[in-house]
Amino acid sequence: MSVGRLAFVLLGCCGWMHAQEVRRAVPVSLENYDNPPWMERVQEEVEVRRALPADTAEVTVRKAVAVESSAPVTPSPTPPPSLQVPSISTEDNADAQSGIIRIAPGAVEGGTDSALGRANSFFARRMFDLAIPEYEVFLVSGSGSPERDAAMFRLAESHRALGHADAARAAYEKLVMEFQSGEFAAAGAYRLGGILFAEKKSDAAAAQFDLAAREAKDNGVRLSSAYFAGRSHESAGRIIDAATRYEAVLSAGGENPYRDNAAMALGAIQLKRGENRAALKTFEQLAKAAAEDDVAASAALEAAGIASAAGNIPSALELYGIAVARGDADVKSAAHFQSMLLRYKSGDHAGVVAGGRETALAVAPERRAEALRVLAASMRETGDNAGAAALYEEMLADDSSAGEASELGYQRLLALHASQDKSLPREVDLFLAETPEPSIAASAALLKAEALFQQGRHADAAGAYEAALKYPQLKESQRPAALYKQAWSLSAAGDHSAAVTAYDAFVRSYPQDKLAAGALVQIGLARQKSGDFEGAAADFDRVLTEYPLSADVEVALLQKALTCGQLKRNDDMAAAFRLLLQKYPKTAAAAQGNYWLGWAAYENKDMDEAVARLAEARRLDAKTYGERAALRMILARYHQQDFSAAVAEFEGYNGAPLPPEVLVWIAGGHAAAGSHEKVEQTLKPLIEEGGVGGPEVWILLAESRNALGGHAESAEAATRYLAVVTDPPSQARGHLARAKALLGMNRMEEARRDIDQALFLQPEGRLNAEARLLSGEVFFAVGDYDSAARSFMAVSVLTDDAETTPRALRRAADAYLRTFNDDEAEKALDELRRRFPSSPLNTGRYGIGT
Repeated sequence: MSVGRLAFVLLGCCGWMHAQEVRRAVPVSLENYDNPPWMERVQEEVEVRRALPADTAEVTVRKAVAVESSAPVTPSPTPPPSLQVPSISTEDNADAQSGIIRIAPGAVEGGTDSALGRANSFFARRMFDLAIPEYEVFLVSGSGSPERDAAMFRLAESHRALGHADAARAAYEKLVMEFQSGEFAAAGAYRLGGILFAEKKSDAAAAQFDLAAREAKDNGVRLSSAYFAGRSHESAGRIIDAATRYEAVLSAGGENPYRDNAAMALGAIQLKRGENRAALKTFEQLAKAAAEDDVAASAALEAAGIASAAGNIPSALELYGIAVARGDADVKSAAHFQSMLLRYKSGDHAGVVAGGRETALAVAPERRAEALRVLAASMRETGDNAGAAALYEEMLADDSSAGEASELGYQRLLALHASQDKSLPREVDLFLAETPEPSIAASAALLKAEALFQQGRHADAAGAYEAALKYPQLKESQRPAALYKQAWSLSAAGDHSAAVTAYDAFVRSYPQDKLAAGALVQIGLARQKSGDFEGAAADFDRVLTEYPLSADVEVALLQKALTCGQLKRNDDMAAAFRLLLQKYPKTAAAAQGNYWLGWAAYENKDMDEAVARLAEARRLDAKTYGERAALRMILARYHQQDFSAAVAEFEGYNGAPLPPEVLVWIAGGHAAAGSHEKVEQTLKPLIEEGGVGGPEVWILLAESRNALGGHAESAEAATRYLAVVTDPPSQARGHLARAKALLGMNRMEEARRDIDQALFLQPEGRLNAEARLLSGEVFFAVGDYDSAARSFMAVSVLTDDAETTPRALRRAADAYLRTFNDDEAEKALDELRRRFPSSPLNTGRYGIGT
């Protein structure tokens, strides 16, 4: 594995992600590094290889890419002066062009006639055991030499090459204590930093790596030093200093094998400091830019967790997609699982279902059951309850789910319930037979009751609710509704007495529950059904007094009013309806309330109030109360003797039959108004029943038929009338009606007999005048104009009726004219004009007929 392929520590930045240690670059140690980190040319330089991660095989590093500017770039923020870290850049030199990284100058100078010359000669030929004493001699004698730092470094390198770890370490320490600048100081500090880092002496290692990063000329060495300085500062708990070093590594141009490691470490620090937005940006950029799949996947998983926690669902899902595409099996599993959870929690159940079983099965075995449960729950949310039930059943068949059998079994029952599977009650019984965990068993028993309730099997539901309520483990929050539905089921099953007991238990146990007032209403309704109206009225009163602010007050007022109506307590009924309409003017029972208030007003003879209320009821609900209200309104107008208003309601009325006396009254009004064609139409129901309504039916019918020319039918009706009346005025009226019909049929003798009988029965008065007028018409019809004139004039003498007398005078004039007695005719007309100047008959000289 090349130095460029750097592994990462997957940091547990979210509660749902377990930290997983992966490979991370570490500085060189003496045990795994054979040569100093620079190349000596043949006979002058020693070839070295670049620093490698600890405990890994060495590989020649890739060539650094040069940048145009060689000037140092100060990292931001700038670290303290004592730990000044120069920015990292590359130098365009021969070593960079050849791909060789140096941490110290390679030339070995000095003649062979001096200790330094001999030492360098031995060093160049890798004769380290001979070089060591020569370097020591030089260092003792050459304390002021400009080559002193180089000699000290090569002495340390020689000890290191020979495995003298303690001597090498002491030499590196002496070098960095004496020199704080220069290439050899940087090389020694780098070596010493690696040793201290391996010994977990983070503070000391950080100081050495900072020195190396500041003084090294080679870009690769500076990158490595800066990175491991960050690692050391982070290990020492100085995360701000560590972040500064990682940022410097990230800002470096060219080839940068530490960039990904630094980005991952920086992101972890940003998370630790609560800089979630910055961490998200760092990880997201790494996820999209990293060349190595495992790096990109790990960063994507981190970034997705941060985005998910921030509520950025689309971004999180995109990042989970990167983790799935580029991660290994473990990362894919985590990404699949977390993306499923994220979609489920955000309500994207369709997205979970779209992934299907394949996604759930891609999750690691230890979390696969949970993933399948998420999938099944999403299937239920999207309406595929049958599919969810099948998936739960599949999970139950898996031996690995044995410990979750109760929960999975209950979830399957919920899916069956949601799909309205009619087998659910039986499935619950089978489930309970397996003795599940008690709290789940209680919920399952309640689920059975709910299913029976929804199926309308109320008697069975009542028993199931009772069984569920016996479980001590049933949640207290579930008990009120269960008890209420048990009572409801008993009532629906017809066991009103038991329902009253159950509702009463509910009210006593949960008097402050939101359903308490409703339970009292239901008690009242159950008592109504069992015929206990007094008890029902008392229950409705309890709602009004104990729960005056409840929404059930509206229903209680309505039911109290109706119950009082059943008890014939009309005043109480009206009071309840008035209060209902006052408190709830938009109540759905407004039409009903107005109807019964109109009904009560009618019973109390307040016809104006009755008509107003009934009209409002009809306006609000014509379908229900149109005909019923019209019936009462006609009756009210009848009592008021308001014929025009009654007729207006009667026109088009198709409701229940009106009382005969009302129909006769309406028919009489039509006759008086001259609307004879409406008389028979009005009386038709009574005629079909053989004259129900009394003799008035027949006489009105006879008189109207005469007016319409139906003389034969009129005679029949008059005969039936005469058959049932006994008082003289009525009999006289009947004979006149029949006489008029006989006259119309030209049956004069029979008509005369009926006229004579009428005159006998009514020797005076209006009917007598009508008889004389009709007698004159008979004389006129047979050509006896003198007798006709005398009969007509007798009427004018005997009566002053505004209708009959003008007619008699005019007919007298007509008779006189037939006998050419113009004078008498003129006298009759003069009398008509004098006595009845406004009569329409006092003009002209022509007859008016019968």
